[in-house]
Amino acid sequence: MVGRLGVWVVRTVAGMVLLLPGAGASGQELPGGAEAITVLTSFPAAFYEPVRDAFEQAYPDRRLHVINTKTTAAITQLQDRVAKDVDLFWASAPDAFEVLKAARLLAPVTPRKTGAPATVGNQPIDDPDGLYLGFALSGYGLIWDQSYLDRHGLAAPRRWEDLRRPGYARHLGITSPSRSGTMHLMVETVLQLHGWERGWATWLEIAGNLATVTARSYGVVEGVGKGRFGIGLAIDFLGQGTRPESGPREGGEMGGRTPDNGNLRFAYPADSVFLPASVAILRTAPNPAGANLFIDFLLSPAGQALMLRPDIGRLPVRPDAYAAAPAGYPAPYAGETGDDLFLFDRALSGRRYELVNLLFDELITFRVKTLNRVWHLIHQGESRLAATPDPTARDLLRTAREAATAVPVDAAQAIDPAFSTALRRPARGMPVSARQGELEEEWRAFSQDRLETALSAAERALVILRAAAGEGVWP
Repeated sequence: MVGRLGVWVVRTVAGMVLLLPGAGASGQELPGGAEAITVLTSFPAAFYEPVRDAFEQAYPDRRLHVINTKTTAAITQLQDRVAKDVDLFWASAPDAFEVLKAARLLAPVTPRKTGAPATVGNQPIDDPDGLYLGFALSGYGLIWDQSYLDRHGLAAPRRWEDLRRPGYARHLGITSPSRSGTMHLMVETVLQLHGWERGWATWLEIAGNLATVTARSYGVVEGVGKGRFGIGLAIDFLGQGTRPESGPREGGEMGGRTPDNGNLRFAYPADSVFLPASVAILRTAPNPAGANLFIDFLLSPAGQALMLRPDIGRLPVRPDAYAAAPAGYPAPYAGETGDDLFLFDRALSGRRYELVNLLFDELITFRVKTLNRVWHLIHQGESRLAATPDPTARDLLRTAREAATAVPVDAAQAIDPAFSTALRRPARGMPVSARQGELEEEWRAFSQDRLETALSAAERALVILRAAAGEGVWP
């Protein structure tokens, strides 16, 4: 116990020293002659600490200084030059790297020889423009508590669209894409798979089933584990924790259990894709040589072997690393998952990164309770309509559904770089631009108006259907 406390104190004091102005900046020597390499990352300590320890053991004269923050906050800090003396950006979301690339914040980086193919499915592993490298593969999927589903008589979801089903009402938990780069990827994947309008219609109906929107990605897994809700959306390394116990299921899914709860399950949806988690060197890196050394280590056989540790649970990019994987471990190179023709457009996602985040918050994050009510009425009305057809109620429910799934930005605007140029997530305490403020106000009014329309139409349809069923009188 004392030994662990001592290690914690040393780590804490060292971290405090590194955060002092001018102390331990990248490329400078630390006490004892060690050289610091500064990494900005959204990965949790459970992931980066074993990697940092192994790197420092391999290179005793180097120290990896880790600054941990959410992906979206990291982007803002780098864009606003708040995060100074940073050598590397290290995260899961490839579109976050595209945002930094568009801002000319990344330096060219030489690909390492890993034996990896150029793509997994149709997805490039390394940036085709040579500004960031994939070091692991990430799948995005669904985590649930099987005992919770059994108690509520619910089937496990298999596709993103399954989450629209009325039976999942108040049983889902997600985080906001403005707070999580991985959630942003899941939102954007559905938008690209189904198209802008249909994709938003999918998310808006899923939102009607939400129990909550958590502050961070980790809160989704924690919420499922503690029974606050039954199903969550998560990146695989948070959802799995340990090796999957079963092989591929129908539709390309792979199931598993997390280590802390034998009732938890994780699966890749049948329409899921693997995308690379990446690392990049900042153009202003004070220690590019040290940054390159860390990338060398990360992509080496030793660094890739770390990805298989149960406490890390990532998918290496090196194909030869899987020889040491336990039975049932996901094998992204062994077969295709999702739509073989689907290519996630990183550049598009990067261009509209803030647009999607801001829209999601205005349409969903800030409207959960209203969406719960609206979709409860629509689903209830549609169920009654199937049993008691009525043309007036049918038209009202169509109006309600159209209003509840409307989005204030059309598909042409969504792909127009000029439309999204001024949209930014400001640093805490800083105001947004005048144009962004106007757009957010327009979207807020749009959402309120459409949800009021949907609510009114659904309520009127239910009155008609109840009267038709002999439960009341239609005025």
